[in-house]
Amino acid sequence: MSPSHLTPDDPERLQERIQYLEQALENSAYVMDVLSSTTAIFGDTEGNRRPEVIVRNTLEAARRLLPLSESAIYLLDNDASFCLERHDREHGAPGDLPERVEQLIEEGSFSWALHENHPVLLPAGEDGGAVLLHVISTRTRVRGMFAARPCGEEPARHELTLSALTLMLFNAAYALESADLHQLMERRQQALQRITERQSRELLHHMSHDSLTNLPNRMLFSDRLAQAMERHAQGSSHVALILLDLDNFKRLNDALGHRAGDELIRKVAADLSALLEGSRWCDGQDLNPTLSRLGGDEFGILIEGIQGLEAVVRLVTEIVRTTAVERTVAEHPVLTSCSAGIAVFPYDGNEADTLLTNADAAMYDAKARGRNGFRFYTEDLNSRTFRHFRLETDLGGAIENDELRIYYQPKVDLESGRVSGAEALIRWEHPHLGLMPPGQFMEIAEEMTLIEQIGEWVLKQVCRDLASLPGPARELPRVAVNVSARQLRQPNLAEEFFATTEEFGIPADRIELELTESVIMDDADTAVRVFQRLREVGMSLAVDDFGTGHASLTQLKQLPADTLKIDRSFVKDLEKTDEDAKIVRAIVVMARSLGMQLVAEGVETVEQARLLKDFGCDYAQGFLYSRPVPFEQLREMIVNEGRISTITDET
Repeated sequence: MSPSHLTPDDPERLQERIQYLEQALENSAYVMDVLSSTTAIFGDTEGNRRPEVIVRNTLEAARRLLPLSESAIYLLDNDASFCLERHDREHGAPGDLPERVEQLIEEGSFSWALHENHPVLLPAGEDGGAVLLHVISTRTRVRGMFAARPCGEEPARHELTLSALTLMLFNAAYALESADLHQLMERRQQALQRITERQSRELLHHMSHDSLTNLPNRMLFSDRLAQAMERHAQGSSHVALILLDLDNFKRLNDALGHRAGDELIRKVAADLSALLEGSRWCDGQDLNPTLSRLGGDEFGILIEGIQGLEAVVRLVTEIVRTTAVERTVAEHPVLTSCSAGIAVFPYDGNEADTLLTNADAAMYDAKARGRNGFRFYTEDLNSRTFRHFRLETDLGGAIENDELRIYYQPKVDLESGRVSGAEALIRWEHPHLGLMPPGQFMEIAEEMTLIEQIGEWVLKQVCRDLASLPGPARELPRVAVNVSARQLRQPNLAEEFFATTEEFGIPADRIELELTESVIMDDADTAVRVFQRLREVGMSLAVDDFGTGHASLTQLKQLPADTLKIDRSFVKDLEKTDEDAKIVRAIVVMARSLGMQLVAEGVETVEQARLLKDFGCDYAQGFLYSRPVPFEQLREMIVNEGRISTITDET
């Protein structure tokens, strides 16, 4: 009955109506309060980005809207199963809501309620109780289900409240969606951060470590050296710096290739690491050295806290001994050794760069003294280091400045005594240091990779000189030109050499290319292949310094060589020792069996020449006949068919 039909005789009904309106007003106030706080409850704030917080807030808001003895929220997991997330109940409530929901699931009512976008009140249990269900979903996705046991009045009477519940749960669904999205973004951000941090660590490691050996590189080593010097600046202990590199590494690298060189570096690094790991002082304490690869075949070792040099000497001695072993590299046996230089802080420098420079000077001094050893830095080494640096600088412009010269060592026929050819030997006419032999600068040329350029210049100059001789080209003398290991690895060496001889009109067989036996044996397969190609273009080939590289008869048979040159070490005492005489006889027999000519180097006495002739040697070179001379003097010998048989006054 509407209020307009009430009469003064109905006070009880009026009172009931007033209570109804008051209750409705109170419910509306609750609804407005909940709706006004929806943003605070479900807003995208730092505290509301976790599903458990959203679920808790949702249940609290539902209890403010409706009188509920129990309430629960089920969330849909990744397997499309509804899992109980939270269950709340009033004090004294039976607490059987989960069981009643399970009953509805079995009956299929739960599934039906998912498709209703409004509150559904379903009977559950034999006690006549009911369960309120309401799907929690966005417009496109079901997130879960709200379940509750109402208490008191019928929930259907609270139409406004139930509408508010729908709106609240709709917002809860979007809040859960937002929380999932935030967690996904957070996980991605964390993953990205982990990847970034790992990459940063890897980049830092890459920048500070050598990629081939994984040892600290020069940058990190220099930094550690500077820190060590700072730590020991005021103390009584010192810092030792050891620099070492492999002897003749460039020759091996040229002969076997860069991969073989890298393999050797890794093996040496592993051996050094193993040796240093167990190194100790005299009292048994760990030495704790730092090993680094500074570049190329150069390593650095840092030792802190030294009181005396005994432990350093023992360690370096062991390093040199351990390095001087035979290793298998690229399936080839390779005998290695190293040279080391030592500088000590504070005696040999107060800055890291100075100490490195001085240790480097000591290392080069060890090389100059025969390699396979070590030297401590002394002050006089700086002048030698400066001289080495000066030569490097000047050598770069030697060809351009026309400072290189060719001197010719005549080759004499032992039978007739006449000059039958010559060996081309390079000299450097330095503007300040005078005429320098190859031993003073060719190793520098190897280090600077100038050897190919110098080799090309030598061949062109020899061809130019031969072209200036009178007579038919076929009657020109044969001139031997030395070929380095680095040139041996040039892919088009034969074609380039042949093109040079054609450019000057010199028959290819007038040029005899010489490779030392040791270079050939370092990479015999490559030598055979290159020799065969050079032979195909018509050039003559010689094995120089024979007897020093331990070539076998089988290996010699594979080489298409024309000439063997007996090393001077077997000639110098030929008339004094039977051993050298037997070796020379054996070399002569070997050469004759292979159809090769023989040239003896370093002949200085008439007796040596006589013995060589008796043994069956064909030609000789040495001071007995002539020192290396400029081309003008060689021209005179050849044109005048000079016969040389005794030591000249110049010797």
